[in-house]
Amino acid sequence: MKTSEGGFTLVEILIVIMIIAILAGMLLLATGMSLDSTEAAKVIGDLRNLKSAAMLYYSDNLKWPTNTEVESLDIYADRPICAADPPRYAYVSIGTPYLDAAGQERVNMGIGLFADGNGSPGIQKKLAARAGDVGILGSAFDASALYTGGADVFINLK
Repeated sequence: MKTSEGGFTLVEILIVIMIIAILAGMLLLATGMSLDSTEAAKVIGDLRNLKSAAMLYYSDNLKWPTNTEVESLDIYADRPICAADPPRYAYVSIGTPYLDAAGQERVNMGIGLFADGNGSPGIQKKLAARAGDVGILGSAFDASALYTGGADVFINLK
């Protein structure tokens, strides 16, 4: 009679490899979701930074910057956003002042997300989920239209 030599069978090794592959896949999914949250937080931070820079510009010049003056906001910001090299956003723009439903003058500032980087669907979902909490908008001319998705993200300046 032949005795076993104490090694693993091929089936046992394949089962262990499959379990490791499943666990690695779950880890990659969780990591991807946290990266989306991180990028969404960066976008929100940049919007807040731009809002602060625009308000400082307004206090110095008694007018909101125009789209041709947007790059001058970088001197008021804690780090370059408008003229960053490489550019972080497709565009940074200041909307024209408008009146909201209550007759209050409003001005929105927006950024365009790149489709291949900070504009992925996962990041857009994270931004949409936090829109109400942080006040990010989906329209250049409506202070009540919260962001629900898309390449354009706005924040109200006034």
